[in-house]
Order: sequence, then structure tokens, then C-alpha cells
Amino acid sequence: ITVDPATIPNGTAGSPYSQTFTQTGGVGTITFALTGTLPSGLSFDTATGVLSGTPTQTGSFPNSVTATDGNGCFGSRSYTLVIDCQVITVDPATIPNGTAGSPYSQAFTQTGGIGTITFSLTGTLPSGLSFDTATGVLSGTPTQTGSFPITVTATDSNGCFGSPSYTLVIDCQTITVDPATIPNGTAGSPYSQTFTQTGGIGTIAFSLTGTLPTGLSFDTATGVLSGTPAQTGSFNITVTATDANGCFGSRSYTLVIDCQTITVDPATIPNGTAGSAYSQTFTQTGGSGTITF
Repeated sequence: ITVDPATIPNGTAGSPYSQTFTQTGGVGTITFALTGTLPSGLSFDTATGVLSGTPTQTGSFPNSVTATDGNGCFGSRSYTLVIDCQVITVDPATIPNGTAGSPYSQAFTQTGGIGTITFSLTGTLPSGLSFDTATGVLSGTPTQTGSFPITVTATDSNGCFGSPSYTLVIDCQTITVDPATIPNGTAGSPYSQTFTQTGGIGTIAFSLTGTLPTGLSFDTATGVLSGTPAQTGSFNITVTATDANGCFGSRSYTLVIDCQTITVDPATIPNGTAGSAYSQTFTQTGGSGTITF
């Protein structure tokens, strides 16, 4: 008595499976029997010789199918039933960019997994973000900018998994330099202006581009413009604040240095007398540099 087919196809976890076994050579009523271990979800019909169901367990399962006829004669064939992993899809297909200093949250889900699902993440996350393996949620407040390649894996109870790759981009936040405007200075008088920033992360460095009037200097560590200007005019400058991630904000200003008060002395001059020599010296206070009268 010959049991057919000679081999059986693989099944896939989570997908319906059906395989009919037949026999040749048997006399009278034929009954079938299966010995061995079946994956969860499959059953064998001894009357029809049909193995069917939806397997929920993966692996290789050795078993034998026996056909017995009305005389008790029988034939057997051994098989190895292989149940392959199903396709597990992790969503979403892409993830949005984040912004440094702002809360970020992205939930990953899966379809196709069987039983308990666990998530895992491989790759390097920016500082401030963490991944919850139970819920598949990536969240936190990133403090680091850049592009971070990561892979999120969803693994089911059978060890089957899906693993898409992503590039998580954390963009620079907005950095604002203040004040909005700066006061005029006066030649010959001390001047000091402190620039501040909001939005920067970590150590902040300031820089100034443009031409300053003689006598003024800029401190890149403190953002203070100070000194005693000895030059008048309008000076276009830009102050930039750069944070630890290289993110920056800039604001442009026009620094105006006005003329100081120049006083000519004396307040009055004496009368002269016809025929007598006369001399009166005029002086000034407040002028800078070479003075011409």
C-alpha cells in the first residue's frame, strides 16, 4: 500500500494550509492515521486523510502518515512538515524629522506577527531619545542634531521578525539673538551692549561679523560688545550665537556712534584797543584726534 504524495509543501505561519494524502493498493475501507507532532493550529482527518488548518507555530515537524485497509494491511510514508515564518511588516514606512529641544514621539506597529510581540531598535539614537521595547515607542526630547540610521525589529512568539531601516533626522531648532535693536553710542564715551540668545543647547559661542568703530571690541564667550569708541558713523554688524550642535541664529544691527559734545573756550573774549596788540587763544574740550579750528 503506497501513501502519496512523496513530499509535502511547506506551510506559512498564519496562513491556511491543506494537504490531502491518498493511497494506492488498499482493499476495502481505508483509514488514515498520523503519528508525530503537528504545529499548533493544524489537525488531521483520519477519514479523509486531509491535514488542514492555520498553523501558528513555525519549525520542522517530523511525522508519518499511515493508510490501513479493510484487511488491516497498511502502508506508511514519513514526512517533514516545515512551517515557515510569515511576513511581518513594521510601520510606518518612514518617520518624520525631529527638532532639537522639542519633544518627539513615534510609535511603531506591526502586522503579521503571532502571539506576543517584542520590539527592538539597533543603531545610535540622538541624546535625549529612548526606545520602549514593549510598546515600540521612540520618544524623548533630542538634544543632538544630525542623521541617525536605525533599524526597528518586531519579533513574534515564534521568533519570526520584520526589520525595516530608517534614518532619523534631528533638525536644528530656532535660535534667537537679542536684543532686537541696540542703542547709539557716543564717541569718547564708554559703550557696553550684552547680546543674549534663546533656544541654543549646550555651550553657546558668539561671533560678530562686520566692521566695528575704533575702540570697541567683542567678547565671543560672553557676547558683550564694549569699549570707548573713537570713531563716529554707522557700522553694519551681525551677531551670531552658535550652540554645541553647530546650530545658530543671527541678527543684523546698525551700530551708530554719534558725535560727542565739543566745547570751545573761553566763554567770552576781552575787548581790544585800537593801536594795541591783541591776542586771544581758543581751546576745545571733548574733541578726538587732531583738532582743526
